[in-house]
Amino acid sequence: MTSPPQIDSLRAALPFWMTLLLVPLALIGATQGGWTVLLLPLFTWYFFTFLDAFLGLNLENADPQTDDDQLTWYRVITVIWAPLQFVLLFWMIWYVPGADHLSTLEKIGMFFGIGVITGTIGINYAHELMHQKSKVERWMGDLLLSMVLYSHFRSEHLQVHHRHVGTPRDAVTA
Repeated sequence: MTSPPQIDSLRAALPFWMTLLLVPLALIGATQGGWTVLLLPLFTWYFFTFLDAFLGLNLENADPQTDDDQLTWYRVITVIWAPLQFVLLFWMIWYVPGADHLSTLEKIGMFFGIGVITGTIGINYAHELMHQKSKVERWMGDLLLSMVLYSHFRSEHLQVHHRHVGTPRDAVTA
């Protein structure tokens, strides 16, 4: 079991903060084009897998008695991601279609990459935000889900899955 003092550090939360590396990769792909449009989906899918293989998996669970105050570094990254994703997504919608240096295939690749990060990172952070007490954080989770047209996840997850987990009434229980 991971003790609270080990959890309450930026070092412990650093793997989650590495998601911020995706923002400059998106900007590089959009502004440079060519092979750089592949960086976003490849990095999103394989970088963290590579880190797990290289550094090993952390198989310890956090102590459930850990105070919320000791999870600051984890909460801050989820809160930061929502406005970052919003700005990045809508900047891409504005910039990429008019970018003459990008071919049609590169433009498709850019939006594919944006779909990968908003679906991979955004939905995971939205899941964490929807479970928070703060209305602002729950709203940010809703915003993240709406950006990937997955707003119904909140009601399905909280109203069906949490109430009926492990029963035939829960469609997501394996």
